[in-house]
Amino acid sequence: MKTIYLSSSKSFQYESLSELEEEFSKRNISLGYECKLGDRCKLGDGCKLGDRCTLGNWCKLGDGCKLGDRCTLGYGCELGYECKLGDGCKLGDRCTLGNWCKLGYECKLTETPFYALGLYKYHVSAHYNRGVPYIQLGCFLRTLKEWEDNFWNNTKEFPDNGSEKSEARKFAFDIAKQTLNKKS
Repeated sequence: MKTIYLSSSKSFQYESLSELEEEFSKRNISLGYECKLGDRCKLGDGCKLGDRCTLGNWCKLGDGCKLGDRCTLGYGCELGYECKLGDGCKLGDRCTLGNWCKLGYECKLTETPFYALGLYKYHVSAHYNRGVPYIQLGCFLRTLKEWEDNFWNNTKEFPDNGSEKSEARKFAFDIAKQTLNKKS
């Protein structure tokens, strides 16, 4: 008897591959050719993994996640609902992505990239991709250089006027920038 963990139940036990395929069909889950799932991985309904994907132990994918071919998730990675990863993405151990995140072709996130809620009005994240530092404030994902060249890119919502919400955004940026400096 083998066990797999699915989103709407604690676990599903099966003896034959045909039983597992039937359960995956009911939940609209598909695994590509030569996928490898580590111990205690949990797949949400509607998940689709491309060919040769590898998930480390204790990974958790929310409903509707889609991984391209050759994606690798380290130990304990968690993806929120409807995340999409392009071909060849690699996430280090304990990476966490919120709902509806999208990572492009061969994106690589280091071990435990910075992600925070509550520093200001929106979420904040910081990571490296191919050696280039990125920071995301709300819906704006830009390189560190782009932020430094034009931080006040959203003057309607966050004018450079010393207001509490503008200062909170600047504070969130500074924290994200500090985490990048610690990783380099």
